[in-house]
Amino acid sequence: MRLLIAVAILAATPVLAQTAKTPFTAVEQLSSEKSVRHISGQELGATLKKGMTPGAFYSQILLSKHDGYQIINTIRDKDGQAEVHADWNDNLFVQEGEANFVTGGTPVDGKTTAPGETRGTSVKGGSTMTMRAGDYFFVPAGTTHQMLVPAGKRIRFIAFKTHK
Repeated sequence: MRLLIAVAILAATPVLAQTAKTPFTAVEQLSSEKSVRHISGQELGATLKKGMTPGAFYSQILLSKHDGYQIINTIRDKDGQAEVHADWNDNLFVQEGEANFVTGGTPVDGKTTAPGETRGTSVKGGSTMTMRAGDYFFVPAGTTHQMLVPAGKRIRFIAFKTHK
C-alpha cells in the first residue's frame, strides 16, 4: 500500500484542488483493486487526526481513484469553500460530527480553480440542512454546495464522487 502525505495544493486532481489560502493534508492510500484490501477504522482515524495540523483546512484520505469515481474519507473542523463540480456528483456519508450544508444558489466570488471546478467564498440563495452522523447527501454535478462547521465542532464523512 502506497502512503503519500503532502501538505500542498493538489492542482493536478481537480476534485482535491484548493486555493493557497486553504492548506490541507491529503493522504493517498491507493493500491491495486484486484484483491481484498482492509484498512482499519483505527488506522483511518489516526491518519486523519494526524493530518489536522494547526491551520489545516481539512484532512483527507483518497482511498480509490478511477476515471468514473473517487472515494475520499475527510475530517474537517473549519468551513469549506462554496464549490461547484461540473462533472462530478457527490455522495456524502456522514460518519461522525455535525455541520450545516448549504446547497443550491450561486457561489459568491466564484473562480475557476481547475477545469470544471469553481470555488467561492460563500453561497448566495442556497438552502441549509444540518448534517449529522448516519446521514447521506447526494449533490448532483453542477450544484453549488458548501459545508459550514460550527465553532468547536468537527465532521467526518466519506465522499463517493461519481462522474456524471
